[in-house]
Amino acid sequence: MFGNKDNMTEFEPISSRIGEDMRITGTVISDGLVVCAGQLEGTIECENLHILPGGTLNGDIKAKSVTIDGVMVGTVKADTVQLTKHADFNGELCCGDIAIDEGAKIEASFSKGQVKNG
Repeated sequence: MFGNKDNMTEFEPISSRIGEDMRITGTVISDGLVVCAGQLEGTIECENLHILPGGTLNGDIKAKSVTIDGVMVGTVKADTVQLTKHADFNGELCCGDIAIDEGAKIEASFSKGQVKNG
């Protein structure tokens, strides 16, 4: 916990959580994983994003990897995107790879391309 950083060989992944009782308007920037269980209206830039069931994002996402289990309205630019059976997506997807589970609700335009995060 208080050791010398030079002696550390593994680091805990950085993660942030937008809780069920949170509503954020604006821009969120993170170097690690962001888990959204609440509401975000705006832009999010991060390494990995997971929108949980019950989570809502209205805006733009730029990330390496995105998993949508909740509601997303807007634009997603990511290397990989997964839309689970609980996903409700309306907007534009620009990604290199996509997986869509049976039952996902999607109204989108798609474009394929490599996205540079950050």
